[in-house]
Amino acid sequence: MKSYDSFLKKFRIVRFKKGEVILQQDEVPPAVYVVQEGVVKTYNITADGNEKPISFEVKNEIFPVAWTFFRAHRTLFYYEALTDVRLFVVPRQDFKTFLNSSASIAYDMFDTYIGRYVGYTLRVHALSQSKAREKLLHTLHFLCLRFGRDISRDNVKIGIPLTQQEIANFMGLSRETTAIELKKLEQQGVITYRQKSYRVLTNKLNELLTDEYNPGLRIK
Repeated sequence: MKSYDSFLKKFRIVRFKKGEVILQQDEVPPAVYVVQEGVVKTYNITADGNEKPISFEVKNEIFPVAWTFFRAHRTLFYYEALTDVRLFVVPRQDFKTFLNSSASIAYDMFDTYIGRYVGYTLRVHALSQSKAREKLLHTLHFLCLRFGRDISRDNVKIGIPLTQQEIANFMGLSRETTAIELKKLEQQGVITYRQKSYRVLTNKLNELLTDEYNPGLRIK
């Protein structure tokens, strides 16, 4: 969206290093943040102190969403730089005025969040699986559609760096169980991974999924 890019260029940029907390839960944000570069992790912390990732925000995506659209008075979750990030800082009223400036701009934002809704539905579906293997398969399905980059036919790279612990937290599993299931999928030729980089052979993934991977559904 050229008009979106032109709008964002009017505002200052702030930088956060990997691991820095950008917003605390229950904080009143100073403004709407829009990702210019990098990945932001949205997460909650359980009563027993465990981190539970909820989503990841990438280029041109905004947060905190509920506060931005006047659905909450404070942030609902924590926001942390998963990588080094650069963020546009946009006053909330300016962002609202921009969305109201034309029907096409509002529609583009609506279309973006329809995609996000589909993504969250797939994520809930993954979490609802009773077995660790099924949780992982459907989570890989979601990550490919939401963050995948086509390397070649049936070969998709997940475009955000994730440790095994982060993937485990994302699914509500232990790191040990996640590592075992990842290794099994690697041995079956479904995935290859090194450090935080994962590639998925989607034709192999389809053989194991109950719901077929469809690259045409790619969530933007």
